[in-house]
Amino acid sequence: MKSKVHLQKIADYSLDNVEQFVRDTLKALDPEASLFGPGQKVLLKPNLLRGFKPERCVTTHPVVVEAVCRVLKDLSVQQIVISDSPALGSLSAVADKAGYVFLEKKYGAQILPLTDPIPFENAEQVPHLKIAGCLEHYDRVINLPKVKSHCQMTMTLGIKNLFGLVIGKRKPALHCLVKNDKLKFGKMLIDIARHVNPCLTIADGIQAMQGQGPINGTPYPLGVMGASKDMTALDRVFADLLSIPLDKVYALEAARLKQFGQFQLEDMEISGVADYRTLVVEDFKQAYPIDISFNPIKLIKSFVKQFYEVGIKERLAGQRTAP
Repeated sequence: MKSKVHLQKIADYSLDNVEQFVRDTLKALDPEASLFGPGQKVLLKPNLLRGFKPERCVTTHPVVVEAVCRVLKDLSVQQIVISDSPALGSLSAVADKAGYVFLEKKYGAQILPLTDPIPFENAEQVPHLKIAGCLEHYDRVINLPKVKSHCQMTMTLGIKNLFGLVIGKRKPALHCLVKNDKLKFGKMLIDIARHVNPCLTIADGIQAMQGQGPINGTPYPLGVMGASKDMTALDRVFADLLSIPLDKVYALEAARLKQFGQFQLEDMEISGVADYRTLVVEDFKQAYPIDISFNPIKLIKSFVKQFYEVGIKERLAGQRTAP
């Protein structure tokens, strides 16, 4: 059976247009309406890497998350939880800067940190890998990546976004444990993706990030949203849209080697546009590649910076705003 990918050209973050895309996506990918229903608990996993305003394009735009919340509420989903494990700062502070807080009052969504880290046995035998055990409390997981260049892994799309489900500040250490083997790191990401198995991936590519992503890049007006149940197929299509060599998107190459999802275009059914190749761009700036590993000094700096951000800076900010 072919993997379905739904694409749509969307120029800006109009809530009505993005919501209609989500509804059209469900019609195209879930015609029997079997994914969501009354009483379910659904986890939304956006990209909340760092605390920046939406226009910086570091995080999944709040309008995309709001559109998903609207549709889920209409489907009588019981509980909507938004979660991630930021690289720097607490989830509450990062979500606040990214413009998510209003979703709690408006839709009853909860912004909750990931909990219960449990050992994750992976085929790549990467040691000390722990993933959020709280995932088992949810009936569905929706993956909401931001389309971004990545200075270590070339691109961060659907597969890479799930690395955020590794709790806390273990992520820099895991980079070191793969010894700068980007393909091995990609294979570890596939093991995580296979375990999490989100029911749906919706990619925010309206304003993508080009250049030195995932943080220091610049906005790129790609103007495309995409969705699929098969994140490998979705990542493949976006790599094509951005004219990125497929063997340099290491998570995608790992998916091909580990036979996770559909990689070949002939095994995909693309809807929403007559010819997806009309959306291809040639001027998207790739990141200058750097090593995936953190040297000991950089690793220590990372932990110290996190301690300062959460233990001191956020606490002082809270005291200043307290009544």
